[in-house]
Amino acid sequence: MGERGKLTRRDFMRLSAAAAAGAVVAGCAPAAPEVVEVEKEVPVEKVVVQTVEVEKEVVVEKPAKPAERVIIEWWWGWGGMTGMNAMKGVTDAFNMERQDIYVHSLVPSNMDEKLLTAVAGGTPPDIAVGNIAYSEFCARGALTPLDDYFAASKVIQKEDIIPSLWRDGTWQGKIYGLAACEVGPRIGLCYNVDLVKDAGLDPENPPLTWDEMYDWHEKITTFDEAGNIEILGFDPLDAMGGRRPTSDVSYFWGDSFGFEFWDQENMTYNWDNDLFAASLATIKKFYDFVGVEKIEGYRSSYGTWTQSPTASFPAGVQALILNGYWTPGELIHSAPERHFAFTWPPNSSERRGIKFQNVGGHPATIPKGSKHPDAAFELLEFLTTDKSMNIILETTGWLGPVISFVEKVDPTPYPGLDFFLRSVVEADELKPCPLDPICGFVGQQLRIAWDAVNYGDKTPEQAAKDLQQLCTDELRKQFPDLAG
Repeated sequence: MGERGKLTRRDFMRLSAAAAAGAVVAGCAPAAPEVVEVEKEVPVEKVVVQTVEVEKEVVVEKPAKPAERVIIEWWWGWGGMTGMNAMKGVTDAFNMERQDIYVHSLVPSNMDEKLLTAVAGGTPPDIAVGNIAYSEFCARGALTPLDDYFAASKVIQKEDIIPSLWRDGTWQGKIYGLAACEVGPRIGLCYNVDLVKDAGLDPENPPLTWDEMYDWHEKITTFDEAGNIEILGFDPLDAMGGRRPTSDVSYFWGDSFGFEFWDQENMTYNWDNDLFAASLATIKKFYDFVGVEKIEGYRSSYGTWTQSPTASFPAGVQALILNGYWTPGELIHSAPERHFAFTWPPNSSERRGIKFQNVGGHPATIPKGSKHPDAAFELLEFLTTDKSMNIILETTGWLGPVISFVEKVDPTPYPGLDFFLRSVVEADELKPCPLDPICGFVGQQLRIAWDAVNYGDKTPEQAAKDLQQLCTDELRKQFPDLAG
């Protein structure tokens, strides 16, 4: 790690190469977008307006007509005010810089469903990035291979891109996307220092195991006179704890308990194991203490993690959360008056003290059927430029995929970002992002398994066995040629 907590090229290349080789031991209140000043020669025309009394000369700027520019559609999958402002800032900067291409951007709800429907109907956007089931789109042939584009690019230098991102973007030997806009370490334990102190706990000694975490949860959680949750210690399924495993992030509970749910080489699942069952029992223990129904009432008031000031963690009514490197930058905007700390997430008791991390990102893709793939790739290239990455960093605190950019990032404006940057080189384990061709289905069934155990409808062991069978059967049904 470099001076002042900055990530050096050597550090980043070393950690990324380890991840790419599959090494396991040593996968938003708004800020103003950047104002981009552009110098350009403006053609003018003289318009002479005549009247019976006076002749007046009017000079009029002549803008490029829409018909003279290729118009491309860009869909991106992030909500939250700072994230939306960042994407708008990038769009505006590109449109100001280019007079031959014009980007129209849109953030659709339910990105997966709408994008797949658009591709099937022959009306896809030209470029899409953010929160899609990437590997599923690859397996369904819904994306355009980009190998030739990357090979010919004069903007994207392969050796300056985090190596693991090439691996995580590759499906069956072809690369269909490059993580852009939001890239970096995916997991850390984030906590409200004042709430921890109020409970008589030491913020300098955070929990290292789930038993220690549960002790904090008990001591921090408070209830009002009616028995409703007033301050919540920890929700194990909030934020990254409740994320489905996909190409931009590994499966947290597998990382924490020491198992991989997906065997990429053999295309098989590994849900029916004692470690997954133990993770289900751990999650249930946290919910049992507060009551599942009371959690539902709490969530109806505050929702789950977003950068909104009214969400439970930024609002100061939840003490601990599992989240990624973007959290410090987003909290600066949504909860600037609060004091947060960031550290390694807990492990099972058997793995106490093991430091694990996952570096991932959201691949920018060109959907199959794009009307302007060449222009779309030029926007993809723009997303990897310092101009674009600086707009995103300064607006919402997200990082880009370029090593030489990341090594220049000063974490000082975002307290806690230094932990995430250090975590990548200090981790004992770097976890890969799974490329599961039915990750949407798996994510739904995983949520059902969590609920079944938390509500007492199934034992952890039965839920693990059922999930194994459901996922295996669905993979064979949808992709019989792939199933191991």
